[in-house]
Amino acid sequence: MWNLRYGGMGISCYRSTGEEMPVSPEEALTIAQEYLDQTMSGATVAPKAATFYGYYTIHVLRDGRIVGILSVNGYSGRVWYHSWHGEFVGPEEGDHEG
Repeated sequence: MWNLRYGGMGISCYRSTGEEMPVSPEEALTIAQEYLDQTMSGATVAPKAATFYGYYTIHVLRDGRIVGILSVNGYSGRVWYHSWHGEFVGPEEGDHEG
């Protein structure tokens, strides 16, 4: 992961000086769609990107249903497909403390 607040989870990441990420959410969506066009024919990105510390996370859709997740680095534009999650079952809502 490229989480600039909590660390890179053992993977080298880009450090920020607190400035805005050069890649905007809109650019991240475009980059993600270009990636999907090359790797997952027929898949599309969700209309919004979730912003985190140093990256954006975007749902991958097929026929309007979520089938995966990917992240776009907010500094380099590199894409990381979240292959370890397995098949999407459904969103979870509510209080996650406890």
